[in-house]
Amino acid sequence: MASKITLEEYAKRPKTFTAWVDQLPDDEFNQLWDAMKHETCGKNCAAMWLRSLGYEDATAGRVVGVMGRERR
Repeated sequence: MASKITLEEYAKRPKTFTAWVDQLPDDEFNQLWDAMKHETCGKNCAAMWLRSLGYEDATAGRVVGVMGRERR
């Protein structure tokens, strides 16, 4: 049977997840932020760079999340 929680209660629940980009070390995050802010490289280039550093699960979709955050 479905839960009896309201949409408002659901929206206010504690969030326990973080975005993939929030788990990057500050140095890599800031390099991404700078490059994408100044259009030095795009999300595909950035994802390939991260994969070359060993972040095998880096994708263009995950990398684009950098731009929704403040530089660290």
